[in-house]
Amino acid sequence: MEVPPSDTITVNETIVVEAGETFDGQGRRYVANPDTIGDGGQSESQDSIFKLEDGATLKNVVIGDPAADGVHTYGDVLVQNVVWEDIGEDALTIKDEGHVTLRGGMAQNGSDKVFQVNAPSTFEIVNFTARNAGKMIRQNGGSTFKTSIIIDGSVITDMNEAIFRTDSDSSEVTMTNTRYSDVGRKWYNVENVSESGNYEF
Repeated sequence: MEVPPSDTITVNETIVVEAGETFDGQGRRYVANPDTIGDGGQSESQDSIFKLEDGATLKNVVIGDPAADGVHTYGDVLVQNVVWEDIGEDALTIKDEGHVTLRGGMAQNGSDKVFQVNAPSTFEIVNFTARNAGKMIRQNGGSTFKTSIIIDGSVITDMNEAIFRTDSDSSEVTMTNTRYSDVGRKWYNVENVSESGNYEF
């Protein structure tokens, strides 16, 4: 979605979407103040632009550059029609156990991973486009908890390393009706894979 510069909002401190609430950005672009939140580089100490508590919904938002550490989730959340013009440190990090649904939207241009999973969770990605990063999804290195990844109806291109990388032999991925190209090893250390209706182009 094209966003005029006049609709760009600089975020000086993390926007918290509280439990049960919906934040509708109505297509506006949000960028981080690099002095207070983060510059979108690979420093792990950056804050997020949005923090989503259990039951929160974030929709119709464009996250621009600098993106700092994107979106942090805590519990069951819905992220709908969110576009990351720049991935920043990570586009979205699952910080606490829950079912995270990402519906629609796009993320591009990251030097490492698009999504980071730091807690046992189900991560459902539907009708999403991801391009130009190291890997699409990374479970926290060395962790052995179970993560269930569901990808449906999406387009994934130009991942240097993989679509999903994990160190856990219990984690699993199901990918259906998805187009992909140039995704490296595709599944990196993933022992439980189910696929149908996908197309490599």
